Amino acid sequence: MTPYPGQTEMTRGEVHRRVLNDEQREWLCQWFPTIENKRLAKAMGISLYKLHCFARELHLTKSEEGWRAIKRRQTKAMAKTNEHNGCYDRKRGHAPSEATLEGNRRRWEEVRAGLRELPQETAKRKHPRKWKASLKKRSENRKEMIRKEKRRIIYGLERKTNLKVVVLNPYTRSQLHHRHNALKRGYLLDMDCSEGQPGRYVIYFDDKTERSELFERNCIADGFTIMRDE
Repeated sequence: MTPYPGQTEMTRGEVHRRVLNDEQREWLCQWFPTIENKRLAKAMGISLYKLHCFARELHLTKSEEGWRAIKRRQTKAMAKTNEHNGCYDRKRGHAPSEATLEGNRRRWEEVRAGLRELPQETAKRKHPRKWKASLKKRSENRKEMIRKEKRRIIYGLERKTNLKVVVLNPYTRSQLHHRHNALKRGYLLDMDCSEGQPGRYVIYFDDKTERSELFERNCIADGFTIMRDE
């Protein structure tokens, strides 16, 4: 990027506003499509807001190649910063660097001293929409995690989290199938099948039930008791 020609002048009068001369307009039209806005604003000595105003006046937009180049430069800069701060050490199986630990300690000391606000509060203040969307997504992910963990407990699979999950009906998979088939055949089940209830592993039948000796024998082998409904 070539140096910015001159200085952005400000008009005199009742309303002060910055204006660009022909050479400065040409410079902005040349570099705006492929250069980051922060670099442009810093080179011109103006704010990002004013840069956006100039871009709208000149009908300037980022080109597709420019966006790709900007993303590549940003990715390289982030990788370089993370490598310097030791943020990749944990992914590689190593302890975080001392610079990372010291930076975290310093930030949280400033938060406790009231010199810096919490990162959550900063995100909520600067980006309220993104903050609400992140909270919603986090809630949905936790609900899905709890749902899967409950299914693992119910079917007797190995747990993958340490969440305190309360499962009212931790039946095995075969027990769930037997209960479902019992309802289809006309057997009766207790509505309250939580832990500690006497009818949890009891399947009842009456005169309208399509009884099957083989089915009842399999249910008994699976831990159920077959009783007549009184």
